[in-house]
Amino acid sequence: MPQIFLHHRRTVFICILASMGCVASGFAADEKPLIVGILNQQTAAKTAERWNPILKYLTDATGIPMAFKMGQTVQDTNAMMARGEFDLVFTNHNFRSEFDGIYKPIARWSEKPIYGVIAVLAESPARTLHDLSGRKVVFPSRTAFVGYAVPMAALKQAKVPIEPIFAAHQEGALAQLKARQVDAAAVNSRFLTQYAAQSGLKYREVFISEGYADLPVSIHPRVPATTADELRNALLNMRTDPKALPALAAGSFTGFHPAMDRDYDNARKIYKQLGE
Repeated sequence: MPQIFLHHRRTVFICILASMGCVASGFAADEKPLIVGILNQQTAAKTAERWNPILKYLTDATGIPMAFKMGQTVQDTNAMMARGEFDLVFTNHNFRSEFDGIYKPIARWSEKPIYGVIAVLAESPARTLHDLSGRKVVFPSRTAFVGYAVPMAALKQAKVPIEPIFAAHQEGALAQLKARQVDAAAVNSRFLTQYAAQSGLKYREVFISEGYADLPVSIHPRVPATTADELRNALLNMRTDPKALPALAAGSFTGFHPAMDRDYDNARKIYKQLGE
């Protein structure tokens, strides 16, 4: 079974080792694995549940040893990305101006777009953004795209002042809403649906954004082009490979789809609107 190691104090390091079939395709047993940085959307334990099967599948399919890291917070993970600690990343924060142009998308989580949502409890009297004026709205973090940048841009455009509260991730934001600690929560629409189904949360959307391309797997230019092609093909093949079914089931999704850099131009636009 994969093990979770603490790497320094603020980093979760999860490695898919040779015992899981890493060593092949010219990779030596002592060769360092490619490091995959994962956006902090859930706790480290739940992230491991979702991503360990995917990394194992990719290792089995390509023979390329892989591991993933994530910081204790989104800010930590972004700082690691800025320092170039990741060979691949699963995030859309790389389209912020400070990171843009380095990592290039090779696949994305889903063919369907994602949406930024501001949700309230079903019994809340709030029906529109203006009903949230002066209210507590929780966000996953200041660096979340559809969970912060998109809804905050909408609030600013509507000239609705709110009291922002920040959780460590989307799960934490919705937990605060469910516990009635805040008046509304801003999150990814898909994650909201999944969380509600699992937790029984009853909610109503008071804002939903235009669609944005789902989070991509992007690769650092130092990774050889042949390796990038192998990984891209393996990710895209998950939709049709029966061996990928356990990994897909663990992540509750249907597989990765092609992604190009221009698919994220509207994400860049939002970041620029907020000066990020």
